Parts: sequence; C-alpha cells; structure tokens
Amino acid sequence: MPSSVNSPTPCFDPLPSPYFLFFSVLEPLLTFAGAAYAIFTPLPYYIALYPPSLLAPPTAKSTHVAAIMVVRQLGSCFFLFALMGCVLLPAMRRTLKDRPAELETLVQAYLTCLAAADLTHIGFTLFDLGLTGSLAPSGWNALVWGNVGVTSVLFLVRTLWMAEVGRGSARQSGAERKSE
Repeated sequence: MPSSVNSPTPCFDPLPSPYFLFFSVLEPLLTFAGAAYAIFTPLPYYIALYPPSLLAPPTAKSTHVAAIMVVRQLGSCFFLFALMGCVLLPAMRRTLKDRPAELETLVQAYLTCLAAADLTHIGFTLFDLGLTGSLAPSGWNALVWGNVGVTSVLFLVRTLWMAEVGRGSARQSGAERKSE
C-alpha cells in the first residue's frame, strides 16, 4: 500500500513556460522595440508622444535639444527593462530551478516592482493627456495606445501571475506538505 508520507512531493514551477515566455521573451521584445524607437528616432518619438489630434505637435525647429536627450534617456530605461526581462529571469530560473520557493520570492519581487512602474506609467500618461484626452481614446495615436494599452496588458499578466492563475505556488506546496 503506497504511503503518502513516503511519496515525493509534487514539484511545482512558480514560473511555468507561458509566464516565462511572456516575461522573458515577449515583454523584452516589445521593450526593445520601444527602446529602439526612442533611441534611434527621438524626434519622431517625442513628436508622437502627444497625439496631434489633441495638440499641435512641435516641429524640428521648435524642439529643444534637451527634449531629444530626455527621449533617448527614456529609451535607455526601456532598454534596461528589456535586458532585465531577458537576462535576469532566465538566470534566476536556471540558478534556482531546484529551489522553487526562492525563485517564486524573487520573481514576485521583480514583478511587483514592474507592476508599480506600470501603474505610474499609465497614470502619468493619462494625467498628461488631461481629462479630455484620457477620455477620448479615439484621438489616441499608436504611441499612446502602446503606453496605455500595452502597459495595461503587461500589468494584467503580472497581476494574473501574482494571483497564481495558471501556476503553482510555494505557499500551496508548503500547505500540502504540512497537511500530509
């Protein structure tokens, strides 16, 4: 008769393939694209930040060099986020593959920071669009949709991970071991 005491505890993966692929491949690709756009075409990026339908965009002659510098620095931040996703997460997963509870703790800390940044990014974008612009998505351009829409999807997937949708958890496994 098999004993539940002697049977191995089922292993769980706090970073199953769908989440791993989303956070370490898809999200970095999107972020690299944003970084490349900001770094290599800062003036068009800067001009597109505020939809022309809501305000007349600045021209190349009226744009200050500091604005281009700010956009390039923003691109550098995007680049950093992309690198973190495609370098840190695989390194954590590889290094902690036999310690899922520690991996889960680190992934949760990482995703919590990104989720907070998502909310501030969305919030500041909508704030700067003003009430009229925020409530008129028909006037948004692709860059605003990316800043609000894509970032909202990233936040939603992070929230699903934190809610343990579609993945195991060290808390669940620990509770199951205690009840056996």
